[in-house]
Order: sequence, then C-alpha cells, then structure tokens
Amino acid sequence: MSAQALVSLPNEFLATELSLDELLNQLDDFVIKYLSTASEGIPNTINAAECAAKYHLATPGHKVRARLCLAACLELNIKYNDMLIISAVSELLHNASLIHDDIQDMDEMRRGEETVWKRFGYNVAICAGDLLLSSAYGLLAGISEPKLLPKLITLISNRTSSVIKGQCDDIEYKNKPINSIENYKNIAKAKSGALLGLPIELALTLAGQNEYLHLSQKATGAFAVGYQVVDDLNDVAKDAPQNGRSKSLNIVFVLADMHSINPIADATHLAEQSLSEAVKLAEQLPHSLGILLISLAQQLQGQIKHDIAC
Repeated sequence: MSAQALVSLPNEFLATELSLDELLNQLDDFVIKYLSTASEGIPNTINAAECAAKYHLATPGHKVRARLCLAACLELNIKYNDMLIISAVSELLHNASLIHDDIQDMDEMRRGEETVWKRFGYNVAICAGDLLLSSAYGLLAGISEPKLLPKLITLISNRTSSVIKGQCDDIEYKNKPINSIENYKNIAKAKSGALLGLPIELALTLAGQNEYLHLSQKATGAFAVGYQVVDDLNDVAKDAPQNGRSKSLNIVFVLADMHSINPIADATHLAEQSLSEAVKLAEQLPHSLGILLISLAQQLQGQIKHDIAC
C-alpha cells in the first residue's frame, strides 16, 4: 500500500483548518496504518518487530520533531499529503534512534514504560528500530514531487549519518573522556541537532527555499546544545560516575574533568547561552518558521530560571 493511499483526506484539503493537535492525531493514524502494511502478503503471521514498534509509539513523547515539521509546512503551504509524509519521516527516524539508543545504554525505562528491548528482547528491538528506519524511507515514495526525491533522500541520509556519528562519539566517551566543551557541543549537534533540524529542512526543501537550510541547521544546532545541557542537568544523579567513570556523556562531569569550580553553574550558563543563540538565529528564519523553535527554547529558559530559583 502506498503512502498516498493511506491518506483519508483529499490533497487539496486545507490543513490550516485543523489545529496542530488535530494534525498530530491524524499523523499518528497515518503512521500506524503504514506500519501495519509490513505484514501484508504474509497471512496468519505475527510480525514481532511491528508489534514492538507499535508498543514504542503507543507511549509518545512530546513529538517535538513532528510539531516543528507540521508548523513549518503550514507556514510554507506544503500540500497536506506531503506534510504528513515528511512529518512521519521525522518522527520515525527519531523513534528508531531511541529504540537503538536504549539498547546501547541498557536503559530499562522510557516515557514511564519498559523500553522495547526490555519488553521484547534485544533482537526484536533491533528489528523494530530497523523497521521504523526503513519505513521512513518507504514513506517518501508518496511525495507529490518525485523530482525532489534525490534531494530529500540525500538530506535524510546525511542527517541520519550525523546521528550515527554522534552516537558513536557518545559511546566512545565512556572509554575516552573528552575535556572540551566544543567537542561536547559538536556531539550534541550531531546526535540531537541533526534530527531536530531535519523537519524544517525537509519542509524548506519541498518549498524550494534551499537558501535557508544552513540557517535552519545553525538554529536547531544551537537549540540542541541547550536542550542536551538541560537534560544533562536533570540527569546528574542518573549519570553519576561509577568506578571513576561516567555512565554516559554529561556536561556536568565534562566540566568537572576540566576542573570547573562550579560545574552546575557553568553548565547552566552554557544552556542559557546556547538557547539564546537559538532564539536569535530562529528569528532570522522566513515565514515565521522559527516561532515554534523560539517558543521551545524559551520554555527551556524558563525551566532553568525556575530550577535556579528553587
């Protein structure tokens, strides 16, 4: 079944008539229907990877990437069908990375539920992540402008490669600690920034506004650093060194290794600095594309101020 065949509304439908939350609900249905096609042609069988993937998606996070993509598509007047496709691609790639990341980090809980590998085992979890990854590329077959497929596929491949490199560098940190804030920022931009920027970049590519791709990447990269630092500050106890070595890359312990007198304060300053940079860059994006990113950055800034006050 093609991606276009899964869309229940005509392509001419004005998506602007729906709220962002309503569009997210339609996106959820769109993704689940597409994943269900994985078992077509194989009657009376149970696809364990599909079950595991749907289990993971049943406990959704904040869907930041989908929100960024949908908002950008609405601003750029992207066709409804295309909007669903690239939003789904953004979410599927992100969730595939989460499933694999949980295996590598041996995390047993995500979003208040058992992680996929904990519930279904390592092998099925790997397959579930692979299913989400392959489905992201499969969905692209439904794009209304086939001539743009080479650009879209190349962009997705490059950003996915960036995530993989960032993850490898993160894993390597456990064996070879880094003593550089710049290295930390580069890992955060590669691991988190790539898939945070992809939704807006996909929308810009479909709209033919490639001149803003670099600016979008810089804005989301700065946001990713701020986001990662805030996350690290929340996970200080969880990531505390064991046997003299940190469980995972955390800016607080990177700064401690650099002999910071107050690593918590320095990390907080880095988060504020990065988020402020993200806001300034996002304000330069055309068509109000940066509004949601600015809002997300300001929410994190508010969280930092609240934590300091407490």
